[in-house]
Parts: sequence; structure tokens; C-alpha cells
Amino acid sequence: MLSLFVIIRFVNLVPQVDNDFFFSSDDPQFQSEQRISDLFKRNDTQIIISASGTINSEEYAENIKNLTEELKAIVGITYVKSISNGPADLEDALKSPLWKRLLIADDQGSTNLVVLLDESRSQTVVKEVEKIVEQATSDDFKLRISGLPYVVELISRYLIRDLRTFSLIAFILFGIVIYLIFHSKIILAGTMLSCLNACLWTFMISGLMGVPIGLLTANLATIIFVLTLSHMVFLTYNWKNTCSMNSNDCVDQAVKITLEASFWSMLTTLLGFLSLWFVPAKPLRELGISGAVGTVVAILVAYGVYPAFLKMADIEKMKKRGISKGRLYPFLETNKNYICFMIIFFCLIAIPGMWKINTDPSMLSFFSKDSKIYKGLEYIDKNGGSSPLVIVVESERGNVLNSGAAYANMWKLQEALERHRAVGSVVSLPVLMAEAKQEPLAFFLAFDWMLKILEKPKYGEIAKSFVTENRKNGLFLLRMNELNRVQKRLDIIDELKEIVETQGFIPKIIGGVYKLQGHMSRLVVKSLVSGLTKLVLLFFIIAWFVSRSIKVTIAMILSLLLIPIGILGAIGLYRVPLDVVSSPASNVAIAMGIDSMIHIVKAYRRRKKNKGSSDHIWQDVRDEMWRPVLTSMIIVITGFSIFLFSTFPPTQRFGGAIVFGTLLASLTALYIMPLIANKKFLPSK
Repeated sequence: MLSLFVIIRFVNLVPQVDNDFFFSSDDPQFQSEQRISDLFKRNDTQIIISASGTINSEEYAENIKNLTEELKAIVGITYVKSISNGPADLEDALKSPLWKRLLIADDQGSTNLVVLLDESRSQTVVKEVEKIVEQATSDDFKLRISGLPYVVELISRYLIRDLRTFSLIAFILFGIVIYLIFHSKIILAGTMLSCLNACLWTFMISGLMGVPIGLLTANLATIIFVLTLSHMVFLTYNWKNTCSMNSNDCVDQAVKITLEASFWSMLTTLLGFLSLWFVPAKPLRELGISGAVGTVVAILVAYGVYPAFLKMADIEKMKKRGISKGRLYPFLETNKNYICFMIIFFCLIAIPGMWKINTDPSMLSFFSKDSKIYKGLEYIDKNGGSSPLVIVVESERGNVLNSGAAYANMWKLQEALERHRAVGSVVSLPVLMAEAKQEPLAFFLAFDWMLKILEKPKYGEIAKSFVTENRKNGLFLLRMNELNRVQKRLDIIDELKEIVETQGFIPKIIGGVYKLQGHMSRLVVKSLVSGLTKLVLLFFIIAWFVSRSIKVTIAMILSLLLIPIGILGAIGLYRVPLDVVSSPASNVAIAMGIDSMIHIVKAYRRRKKNKGSSDHIWQDVRDEMWRPVLTSMIIVITGFSIFLFSTFPPTQRFGGAIVFGTLLASLTALYIMPLIANKKFLPSK
């Protein structure tokens, strides 16, 4: 109760997802963003509202005017540009080099309202904008919202809902399954209170370390719950198997038997989380810190709190309870050869899928294709693009950009960028100058004079958003298409850099959300590859210490490799996006597999003291360990299966990957590892 009071009173449990959630302030990618902000007045923190209807009708024009005025009245909105506030009218916008690109959809079936926000108020502003849009929408005036602040707010909203709803439901399901398996109120109370305290203490310590609940740590509670639960399940079954009568010594003996295997499992998981501390991506690093804290807390709670409840439980009644053989284990034993064949066969056909994984999914993949949100983002993406990319250029010769020759060259660059298939629209200095030249008497003004005029507050200082004060750097603001993108974002950016260089300019700085997402995706892949590589090397050492046998060590390593191959291969084969939210799922499943393998091998070493064939020993070990392994599997699968009912696709993918991975990991530990360890072609020493 004290832990619950402290966390409610002093710890912020609301997921913190803001516009800068991709990288921390000391990362080079974020510093590039800061450099752009130092050089230019940034106008890319925008909400774009697409208004579909009969755009040349008077009624449509009146609706746009009313909507524009309502939006301008919201505190936190800097300006609103629309066909009623910018160009003189629709006809003027269609003729304008600037307004046509900024406000008119490619199919001319809608116009845009571009809303610039005060970033510090974005969360409040988004909610106000949503209310106004909902009230203004009608059958002949359909409004759709896009833009990073809006998408970030939706992701935060979904995470909060899933954290509250599905974590609670999963917690209840865990409890129901635990009681159905053990039929003991003491075991239920001990398990649930221990897991709850592990989660609460993890959040408290992480909060003291300055780690907020973010994009990945929102699902941390269920991860810590599983890590704590796994220790307690094996401890409970070792207590049942080694004790014949009620005694505190029985619990101490069970702790002694189980603790070493739990320690090695904990160490493997801990080092896996610690490896994420050095990743520049902010969400991954936050997960690494909180995960490392939770891993240590889980084992401390499992062996510091839970044994007190075991000492109150009745061993005589417990021996009659628990998961019985029934039909499950006999079925698995009868078909163990088929199970081994199916696992190995599936992993073999899944290998090519590892090269087909979509590791750089679009922002649209965060939302269901049947949702209004997705359809709105899809429409806006098709008509001008949805993800901002900023390119800062300078002349190869270092010339200033306020001359007629520079203007002509930049206009060629503008047209070349617009022709690229991934670019939706481009706004830049030459577009701004082309717009200024349409004004009366503009023909008589020098380029620099026009720029100075456009830098004045009367014109919103718009020139400061596209050219530096020394006139040597220009900014191109691109809205990139995300729908049906096949190439990785960073590969597309490389192509755009080549276009810039071909036109005689140097791409000095590249930034924007589009680039940040591309680097985030690359870091997710790197963390997966480097993490798995380090894990295998580390696990080889730990497996040797646990087994003291080269043969068993090789069997453990080969079995471990099947888990990520199966999970990631299946993700690739079925074209499931591997986003930053769902990517940690494979680590949870691998941790489950490692835990089961280490406990099974420790049981094997205990039985190896008795003489007998290796095959007979492994069979005895399986007869002893199938209950804790399958109990953990059933509890985890039941709890995480609830995530499949979320309407937030990343949460669905996270839960689905853990369910599949846990099933694969448990069966691999029970059947594949003993099968490989028994093969005569492996060295026994």
C-alpha cells in the first residue's frame, strides 16, 4: 500500500511522448535540428487540415473563412494560412507559385489550412483543434487532420489508454490463471503482490533517475511482471518437488536450488538491457535504463518477498494441486518428434524472412487501416505529403543566394526535387521569391530588397524561414509521401542529396521528422543485430558456467538462435511492420527461453550425479521441469494475448510477437535443446 501511495503521489505515470521523442538533446541528429533552428525561423511544427468539398463554391469559401477565424482564436496557435487568409481568394491561390503548393491538393478536390503551433502548448492546442474540426465537419465539408503534433498526441493517447486498460486486464488474467493452476490463495496473493511491487518499485526508481514513461517504457509494467513471475514459478515448483512436509527449511532449500539459475538468467537479461544505454535513440535508451532497473528489482522481489508467502502455504495441499498432466503433456511427449521437426522446419523457412523485415515502416502503420485517422492521413499524404524533411543548401562556390543567377539555379533544384517520386510538395526560397515577384512594382526591386521586405513582421518574417541573414544558406521544406513507400527513408534522403549536388549546391544540413524517423529505424535494426550478437556471445559464457559441458553449451546456443530466427523471420514473411514500439517483444521472448533453458540445465546437472544414459536423464529432467516451463508459458500467453484486442497496431504487434515468441521459446527449451544435446556428433567435453 505504501508503494502504491508513493507512486500515485510522486511518480508521473502518464506516457511522455512529445515532438522530440526520437533522440535526446546530446545526440548528433538532434543537434542537427538545433543548428537548423539557430539559422532559420522554423515553421515545420504544423498541423495540416485538409478540407474536401466543392472548393470553388461560395459556401465552401465561407466555411473555410469561419474555420480559419475559429482556429486563429485558439491560444497557442501562431498563425493560420488558408485560401481565406493568405491569397486573395481561390483563383489567386491557383495562380500563385507559393499558395498552390502550400494550400491546394494535387487533385484540386480539397484545400489545406496550415496551422503553426507554439510547441510548448501543442498538447492543449491539438485537443482544441480536434473539437473545432469535429463541429465544422459535415457531409459536404469533410475535414482531415495531419501533422507531427497531431500524430504525437494520438500516439500518446493510445499509449495511455493501453497502459490503463490492457495492463490492468492482463494483470487480472495473470491472477486468474495463477489461481486456476495452483488453487492457493496464499500463492496467488504472494505472486500478485510481489509482481505489483516489482512494477511499482521499478517505476519509482526510474522516476528518481529521471527516466519518464515514454514510447517504449509504457509497456514496461507487463515486461517486469513477466520477469518477476518467471522466477517465482520455478521457485514454487522446486519447493513442491523437493519438500515432503511443511517446514521453513523447505523454502530455504528451494531458494538455494533455484537462485543460481535465476541469477544467471537475470544477468543475461540485465546485460541485454544495459547494452541499450549507449544507443542514441531516446526511447531505446529509456527502455534500457528502466529495463535494467526492473530486471534487478524483479529478482530481489522474487527472492526477498515471495518466500515469506511460500512459508505460509500448505505443502501437502500444494502437492495435490498445480497443473496436472491431463492430456497436454502426454500429447506433447507422444508428438515430440513432430514438434521438433515443425520448429526446425519453420525456422528454416523463416530465415529468408529476416531479410524482408520492414524495419522502416511509415507513420501510417501506427494506426489501423480501417480507422478514420488512417484514412485522413492517407488522403493528406496522397495530396502533398505528410512527413516534413528540411534540406539546408549553400552554393558550391559559396556565392550568396540573393542574385538572379542563384535564383535561377535554385528554381531548377526546386523542380528537380518536385520530380522525385517520394516528394509530395516543396516550399523554398525560389518559390517565395516567385510569389513576391507577382506583386505590383516588384519588377523594379532587387532580390535583396524583396527579402528585406519579407523579413518584416508585417509579412510574418517569412523570409527568415528560408534564407539566412548572410544570404548564403537557403532552406527547402519538403513534405514527403509515406504511403506505399518501399525504400528506406535514409536511402531516399541519399537520392535527394545527389539531386542537390547535381544542381550545383551543397546539402549542408538535413533535418526534419522524416530524417529522424529514418535514423530511429536504423538504430532499431542496429540494436537488434548488435544486441543479439552480444547476447549469443554472452550466453555462450554463461551457458558454459551453468552446464560445464561443451555439448550442452552448444545445444543451448543453437536452441537460443532458433527463437529470434523464428520471431523475426515470421515478422518478415508476413510483412508485419517492425516499429520501435513492438521491437522489444523478441527480447522478452528470448529472456523467457533463456530462463527455461538455464533452469532445465541446472536440473540436468543435479540428476547427472546418478548414473544412466544421457537420454534417460534428459527425459527425467523434462518430466520434472515441464510443469514450471509450461506454467510460465500459459500465464504469459494468456496475459499478453489481451494486447491483440487493442485498436493500436503497435500494441497488437507487441502482444502478438510475445505470444508467439513465448510459445516457441518454451517448446524449444523443452524439446529442441535436449534433442541437440543428445546428438553423438557434438563433443561431450
